[in-house]
Amino acid sequence: MKHDVLLDYELTTARDGFVVRALLTLEGQAPADAARAPLNLALVLDRSGSMGGEKIAAAREAATFLLRRLAPEDAVALIANDDVVDTVGSVGNGTTVADLARMVALIAPGGSTNLSGGWLRGRELVAAAKRDQRVNRVILLTDGQANAGIIDREQLTGLAATAKRNGVTTTTIGFGADYDEQLLRAMADAGGGNPYYIEQPDQAPGVFEEEIEGLLSLAAQNVSVEIRPGADARFVRVWHDYPVSVANGASRVEIGDIYGREPKSILIEFLVPSIATNGRVDIGEVVIDAHVLTAEGGVDHQRVTMPIGAPLSPEGNAEPAVRHEMLLVRAAGAREEALRREQMGDAAGAADALRRMASELALGGTPTTLEQAADLRIVAEKIEARSFDAADAKYMAQRAYNTHRAKATYEDKLRRGR
Repeated sequence: MKHDVLLDYELTTARDGFVVRALLTLEGQAPADAARAPLNLALVLDRSGSMGGEKIAAAREAATFLLRRLAPEDAVALIANDDVVDTVGSVGNGTTVADLARMVALIAPGGSTNLSGGWLRGRELVAAAKRDQRVNRVILLTDGQANAGIIDREQLTGLAATAKRNGVTTTTIGFGADYDEQLLRAMADAGGGNPYYIEQPDQAPGVFEEEIEGLLSLAAQNVSVEIRPGADARFVRVWHDYPVSVANGASRVEIGDIYGREPKSILIEFLVPSIATNGRVDIGEVVIDAHVLTAEGGVDHQRVTMPIGAPLSPEGNAEPAVRHEMLLVRAAGAREEALRREQMGDAAGAADALRRMASELALGGTPTTLEQAADLRIVAEKIEARSFDAADAKYMAQRAYNTHRAKATYEDKLRRGR
């Protein structure tokens, strides 16, 4: 696994110290197809009544795409749920992927949404087929609220966390404007998977492609970064929104999985409280801990310590890549602030926050910042016109999440006007 740090620094506003930002990039290299970790999946599809029409057709198409990307060594089970949970089939015992694809085509919408029942069945089947060196995951798709079975958010999140500790992770896919995004995001975060949002039916294949291609390019698991401030600095914050815990003066950032197709970025801010520096300043160090998949098909536990330090001068150092990442993360924060304001009835404040951020993004001058600026202005207009709806809120929240978790390839699939 490759790792790199870029430093950007400037004087504090009071000119009595330095603000230092370190952009840590982690890049995995997936094993060749012959050596990749076999997949052990359960695909749980919501077939409640609200999934009728284009939704169920798109879900069938996306599920079929996923099935056809699997290799003979992969295991997969298909579960369909409304108020009743059915195991549609699984590969093995004479059932082939082609058979399972034909079964997908027969799934039809029915009753209410027993989300917990479908997920629990998926977890059970994945756990039963779990083997060393396999990637074990439940992929849950729903367009509604949990209204049958277990419906308590904390209980469902706790179950996903327990499954992760036992080696089974959870990805959630919300379809349309009516699902509970806070529940699905909490389950995916606790379960070590990915939360996705499908705004339009034609996005479903792209979302399933994003998930399966990520799993097929898995390079490292259980990745964490421990941040230890040095003698000359204080740790301030991590700008990206990964889970962070603090112990013994160090901050541990849980990154999760790293895929060969997508590097991960972590923007870390330190404060050097004095400008009286001589030579190299001891800013700190990061300790990267990961279970890396090897070219031979095994897993290698790696632990790497990277010192962070540099001579600092009052002129500062504006590192373009760090400034660009900072803009994007701040834009994600502006989306979240606008959502909070809009939900409190402060439409003017929400629109103003978006427009101010859009002006800054436009100055960035890159295709990414210009697209974000245009998108924020469009959303600001919708908020002012009182046409901002549940789909817009989910879109805003998912784009903020994608930036906070460095999910650039999914961001390309989600953005409007693509």
